[in-house]
Order: sequence, then structure tokens, then C-alpha cells
Amino acid sequence: QPFMELMRKTDNLRLTPPILPSSSCSCQGSHNIPISVIRFDKLEEIHVPYCSRCNLVAVTLLRSGLFPCAPFRPTLAVDVRMLDFVTRLFLRISPNHTAWCNTLGDFLGAQGYHLHGSDPLRRRFASSLMWYNSLQNAVAANVKDIIEEARLARKVEGCETEEEDNSGGENARVGSRNLGNSSQEDLSDRRDLDEHSRSGVKRVRAESPESGKDSVYPTAPCKDRPSEYLRSRCPLCFGMTTPPVVENERSPTVLVCVDACFTQKHGDQHGRDPRRIHPDTTFVLEDKVKAMEEEVERRRDTRKSKQPRLQENSEDDCFEGGMKVPKSALDGCERSFNAANGTTKSSAKGYDETALAGMFCPHGASLFVVTMSSLGEKQHYILTLLQTLFEHVPDNWIVGFLYDVACHLERSCRKWGFLQEYMGRIVWGVSVFHAYGHEWPCQLVYHPRKCAGFGLCDGETCERCWHALSHLIAYTRVAGYFVRLYTLDTQLHFNNQQALFGAGNWLRRKVRQCRSRQVAAEEDLDTCGQPLDLLRRQWADQIRSQTQPLPTQKKTAAKSAVEETLHLRNAVDVLRQRVQSLEQVLLSPQTPAYQKAMTTDDLTKAREQLHTAIVKMNKQERSLGIPEQAQLKHLTNSAFLTKRMNARAVKTRLRERLRARKFELDRLERSFRKQRSEQQLHQHTRDAVQRREPGISALATKYNKLCDEMCELIRQRKAPRFAVAPVKIERGTLFDLDVDEDIWQDVGLGDESSSTPPLWLCNEQVRKGIRAMLEVDRCREEMKRLESQRRSLQEWFVEEWKVLLEAIQRTGENSIYY
Repeated sequence: QPFMELMRKTDNLRLTPPILPSSSCSCQGSHNIPISVIRFDKLEEIHVPYCSRCNLVAVTLLRSGLFPCAPFRPTLAVDVRMLDFVTRLFLRISPNHTAWCNTLGDFLGAQGYHLHGSDPLRRRFASSLMWYNSLQNAVAANVKDIIEEARLARKVEGCETEEEDNSGGENARVGSRNLGNSSQEDLSDRRDLDEHSRSGVKRVRAESPESGKDSVYPTAPCKDRPSEYLRSRCPLCFGMTTPPVVENERSPTVLVCVDACFTQKHGDQHGRDPRRIHPDTTFVLEDKVKAMEEEVERRRDTRKSKQPRLQENSEDDCFEGGMKVPKSALDGCERSFNAANGTTKSSAKGYDETALAGMFCPHGASLFVVTMSSLGEKQHYILTLLQTLFEHVPDNWIVGFLYDVACHLERSCRKWGFLQEYMGRIVWGVSVFHAYGHEWPCQLVYHPRKCAGFGLCDGETCERCWHALSHLIAYTRVAGYFVRLYTLDTQLHFNNQQALFGAGNWLRRKVRQCRSRQVAAEEDLDTCGQPLDLLRRQWADQIRSQTQPLPTQKKTAAKSAVEETLHLRNAVDVLRQRVQSLEQVLLSPQTPAYQKAMTTDDLTKAREQLHTAIVKMNKQERSLGIPEQAQLKHLTNSAFLTKRMNARAVKTRLRERLRARKFELDRLERSFRKQRSEQQLHQHTRDAVQRREPGISALATKYNKLCDEMCELIRQRKAPRFAVAPVKIERGTLFDLDVDEDIWQDVGLGDESSSTPPLWLCNEQVRKGIRAMLEVDRCREEMKRLESQRRSLQEWFVEEWKVLLEAIQRTGENSIYY
């Protein structure tokens, strides 16, 4: 209260504070104590009345614009304006009390002011600054509580009526005109408020099960809007008062991105400083993180001990339950990223906290943060952030989730049952910068530019926010445990405030960028000359083709292939007999007319099934290279056929890897922009492609080795008489992918030369059209999302203005009113 009164009387420290009282009270034992006062331009010595029964010295000093270094019998006081200046300075640079105090001491010493002692200023100044910041945050929390009390009062009293909406503009003008210049009588009149309504607000606060112990507003969401916590974090994403408009039922209602920062460590000090928590902290409670960690370990241990899975063949490639990417691609992503396999990303020796993991919105506002103490990026931290978010949003909201290894996290959730109640409300995506480190099938499904619903969001907001905190790395590494959290909370709130102040400019800039990109993409779409429905079919075919499980080598490849061929031949025989029987029924004169009509339909379907089965059987026989049926059963244990089938599988995988490499390099070949961010992205893509080249070369080596072994079996007459050795692949031209390269020739592996390559692979105009189509789709999604965010910001501002006017009408204190 004294601080708020000081801010009112000095107009936020613009005016000179009141002078200190010179006379002491009449109590026995009262006396004056000497205090050194630090100001911007001078150092002075004052004597302040001290009495243990009357007003505290700290309150007396604060009312005069000075903040003491201790609550009782302080020896130093600092000008509040200097503390306010240092607070704002330390939000933009690394907090350094030593440098500031040494500079201040040198500056005052040059003018003839001197403080005696080995450390005359640093400790006491740091204490004053720390508790001054606590006082500022306590005032902000107090004012926020009063505003939220007015918000709840509006709901209880039914203030949101059409009459109030019509008179809102006039009330706003009257409120702004009277703000700060009301008389004491007017404020006294406001104290006579409706006790029934105020008691109603108290009942709501007391009965609300979601309300925190130290919080006025509920943290849980309403049926149609997010919690007040999220609305205060980012009005563009969560500030709407009307239901959000989405394109379809599977479109994300809100987008968030999550990442960990392993440079934000904290040194192990073998103990913690006194507990000091920010009143509006962004950090998730340690107990909640610990509970999620125990749940994750329990589920995995239960699955391993009580419900063992059937041992899958490590050579088999397949779609795991609910996933859209084959197992081989997911395994490749897991090997490529430390965050996926949980290995150490940095040294943890000497640190009790190894990293921070945060959830941010696309506008740079921090939503939730957790501290990490594990060696690697464990999944329970990310799961905690996701679970906390869903606890603050309505039950019908869909969340677009961008994470560096979202594919692996979704795999774990489906495998172990994590977040099972929320899985239908998550659209998974991988941030753009990290997407090029994933396998190509994974990029087709999780890349935000290829996945519907993400618009032009790149998911790299986390990296920008970590950069905004980078100046705190050195300071928070050696600070106390709770001092570190408090400092990070303060900085995160400052960054959120800066993002809110720039929200209008952000929207305008994004709208302009989106329009220019959409115009360019529509021009490319027109110049490609391909119908839109054809492009969508080809894009669906490309995803289906390039995300199919790939064949792998097997020791029993010959036996499996022969058994499958026999099964197909038996199926063809059965279908032929069915066709013949239906034809006989149709040609018989004794068959009734109604039965002939039914038989005609059945015969048409049976002939189609027979044709499909014959085509499949012929393809299988060509892959075996078998001209006579008599030899089929004798090839079950053929070593040559096993190597032939394995060589075919290796070549198929090699061909798909080369195709994927071609599509990945396509972005670099088309690039013409020279911005720094684009250059970094291109270099990252090039590095990811080069990192996969040794694996492609290893496949080629394995294939050539199988070719040599088949040639040796033919020379030793241990191969069937119809066997033909396949052609080896030239390593020197492996990555050229020319039309006449050996990689496309299947001599000795099965005749597929008659098959026509798909348009998405061989037609450059179709490929260009698909890229333009995806760009246009994302631009349209982005424009709709920007329109929704603009409406959300406006609705948030309208409600906040009305709630603020309501709080002004209800308050009876000058300082709160100010």
C-alpha cells in the first residue's frame, strides 16, 4: 500500500517524492538512526526516526521514495528511481550487481563521495533490488487480483447485457476522462458498494475448485474459452470471447511449439536458497513433473513385465498401431536425434538442473516451462507440458503440436498409452528447421508445410525465445536455485509483454508476407498447367507410395516367396472355378430369370477379382523368375533364390532412398533467396542429406556383394538353369539418378520395365504444381488463422477494457484507482 501510494503521488516517479519527516515520535526509546542514501547524482547521509512501536523505518523511507536494504534498522537506502532504472536495464542485459555497484561507486567517487569498507555497496544494493522487484510483482499481482475479482463479479451479477454493450463506449470515455482526477469525496462514495454482489464474488472464489490458494482467477478453462492464465499469456491465441472459427473439425484450434534448451543450466550448490516464487510463475510445479515421470516409468515397466509384446522380426518393416510412417523411417529418425533416443546432449557434471523445456505460442509468448534434471531430453517433461496445456483449454479444442521429434513422441504415446484421453485432439508436426533431419517419409507426414492445419507456422518460436534468454545464461548458472527461477520468470513476463505490445505490427507484417507468398504460389500453380484435382491425386499417391513399408532381407526369403506364389496360384484356381460355375448357371436354360440377374452381377465381380489375382500372381512369378510350375516347390531352400530376393529388397530400398534424396535436394536446387535464415536452413538440409549418404552407399555395397555371390552360384552350377545374374551398380554415378542408370534396371531381378513411372516422379510440371498447391493451401490456412487472431485480440481488448472500468467503479482506494 505505501508503494502504490508513492506511485500515485509521484505520477510513476515523475514528480519529486515527499520529504522525510524530521521529528521522531514521543514513545520511550525512540531515536534517530543514520542511513546512507544512494541517488543517481549524489550520496548523502540522513537520520530517520526509529521506533519499534510505531511505523517501520522501511515504510517511512518508502513513502519518501527510498528503498531500504533491510526491514529493520537499515544502514543503506537506494532511490526508488535508480532501482526502477536498474530493473529495466537488467531485463535487457545480464544482471551484474558487481559491475553496476563498482561503476556507481567510481562515478560517485569522482565527485567526492566515498563509501568506506571492503564491500560497501554490492551486498546491500543487491538486497534492496531483490526485494524491490518482489514488491513490484506483489503490487502487480494485487491489482490483477482486484481486476479478476471484478471479472467474476460481472459474471455473477450478469453485467454483460446489451444495454452495457451499447453504453460501453460512453463509460470508457467517462472512465478515461476521470482517471486520476477524482476527488476524495467521489472515492468515498464508491466504498458504499453492493455488499450482496461483493459477497457473491467471495462465494465464487471460495467455491471454485480450480482456484489456486494464492490466485483469484480460476486456472481451469470454461466450456467455451481457455483459462484466464492462458488468456493473460497470449491474447492472440487465447483471448477470444466467442467460439473460434476453424476450417474443419480436424483443423488445429491453436498452435504451440515445444523445445528444450540445454544451455540454461544451473550449478549444483549442494542445497537451495530460501524459497522465493514469482506470484505469476510460468514454471510447472516439480510435483507434477515428478508424477508424470513416475507414470511414464510405471507404464513402461508394466508393459514389459506383465504384458510382453510378441517378438517382432527386426527385419520386418510395417506400420505400427496408429502411425502413418513405417517403422524403418521412425527408427532412422530415432537414431538421428539425441532428443528421440534420450542420450546426453550436454555434460551434466556439476549441475543440478541441466536444461529448460518450454511451450511457446507462435507469437513468442511463453505458456509453460519446466526445469530438467536428466542427462537427456526425457519424454515425461514434454508430456507434462502437453497435459498442462490441455488442462487449460476447452474440451473441444484441437492442438497443433510442433516438436523436434514429434514423430517419436507420437509413437511412444500410441505404444505406451500416454495422454490417451487427448490423442484425438493433437495434430502432430515437426518444426521446419529440424524436419530436414528426419527421414523423407517422416517429412511427408510431419513437415508443417506439407501437413494441413499449420499454415505458415515454422515452429521455431522456441529458438527465438531461447535466444531472448541467452544473456541470462551466465548469471542463472551461478545464482541461487530460486533466484534463478524468479529471474527467468521476470524475463519471460517481460518478453510476453513486449510481444503483446507488438501484436498489431506482428499481424500486419504476417498478413503482408502471407499475401505476397500466396500471389507467387498462385502464379506458379497457373504456369504449371495441371488441373488442381490431378495435383491432389498425385500428391496423395506420392504420400501413399513413399510412406509404404520397404522390403527387407530375410534368411527364409526364398521359402516365403515360394509359399506366397503357391498361395496366389491356389487363389487363382479357386476364382477360375467360381467363374466357370457362374457361367454354367448363366447359360443353363433351367435357370430362372431373377437368378440370372443376380448371377450376372456376381460374374462381373468374380471376373474382376480373377483379373486382379492373375496380375498379382504374374508379378510375383516375375519377381521369382520362374517359367515352369513344376520347379516351384524345389526352390523352397534355394540359396540362389534367397540371395535374389534379398538383392531385390536391397535394391528397392536403395532406389527409394535415392528418390527421397532427390526430393530433399530439390529445395536447394530451387533456392534463390539469400537471407541469412534461408542460408542456415539450406546448410542444415545439405548437412542432413550428406549425413545419410554413407547409409545409401552401404546399401549399394551390400547389393553388389549379393550380385557377386549370385554370379558365383551360377558359375558353380548351384543356381536354377533359368537364373540370370543381375547387373552391379556403379558407385561413381550412384547419386546422379540419370534415366539410363543401372539403378533403374531390374535385369535378373524381375521384369518391371513395362510399368509406367508415376507423374509425381517423372513429370516436372506436376512436381512444380504440387509444390505450388501446397504453398497456396498453407497461405490460405495462415490467412484464416491471422483473421481469427485479429478478432481474438480485439475481443480480448474489449472485455479487458470493460472489466477494467468495472474494477474502477468498485474500488474505493486512491492507490488502487490510480
